[in-house]
Amino acid sequence: MWKTSVVTAPEVAVNAPAPLKGSLEDTIGRACAIGFDAVQFTINRPSEFDLKTALAAMQAHRMKASGIATGGAYSIDGISLGHKDEARRRAAVTRMKEQIDLAKELGGADVVIGLIRGNYADCDSRDQYMGQYRNSLHECIAYAEHQQIRIVHEAIGRLDSDVLKTIRENIVFISEFASPQFRLQLDTHHMDLEETDFYGAVLEADGLVAQVDISDVKRTPPDGKHFDFPKLIDALKRIDFQDHLVFEFKAAGNGIAEATAGLRYIQSLY
Repeated sequence: MWKTSVVTAPEVAVNAPAPLKGSLEDTIGRACAIGFDAVQFTINRPSEFDLKTALAAMQAHRMKASGIATGGAYSIDGISLGHKDEARRRAAVTRMKEQIDLAKELGGADVVIGLIRGNYADCDSRDQYMGQYRNSLHECIAYAEHQQIRIVHEAIGRLDSDVLKTIRENIVFISEFASPQFRLQLDTHHMDLEETDFYGAVLEADGLVAQVDISDVKRTPPDGKHFDFPKLIDALKRIDFQDHLVFEFKAAGNGIAEATAGLRYIQSLY
């Protein structure tokens, strides 16, 4: 029914919520063997990404790239799209454009805005931050429209950012830009933190949702014991969601057991 994807990351990204970590060839191969349709790459600097190896592995395993996670720009390099320091803001905009170019070369992957938005503390006031953020997004969205790549804006929880946390806040914000290349990303981990009625909020997001990240509470694999995944699946069916479910959580070892169990559980629900 829905396509599935899994987050991958280099081995050095020890804190990344990526079930599969390791080399490009290895993680893409494991994702295919488990039964995923695609992978989401965790990429900080696109210039350091081995595109040739990724494309070869994707072709060999008949896999696609669903998206690019961009958070390292903020967590590692300290640049953000809402920063008051123009050099840091411009660097983040440039990074986003590089990610958009890479997404096109990867066959049309989505580019995620999560941590790269930064925090309100990156400016002297919320108003200043939102002004800077809107300026950055207007430029990034125009570039994405030109390249025909979607930017997906994550409704992100308080543990990662204090900017635009709830689904309803994001619906209003995304609608301001009126762009088919600027869509909404949901994440069950963040929904558990921020939503009092996630079912109703998802229904209100009808027509905007481009990606749904699957994770149980505290970034654990989904197993039906905590977050109400059957309720989520029902909401996604009601809005006729058509894009990827992206599995994003922490795992031990090679991640195969957790990724396999998580995928099988979610697939049993639809």
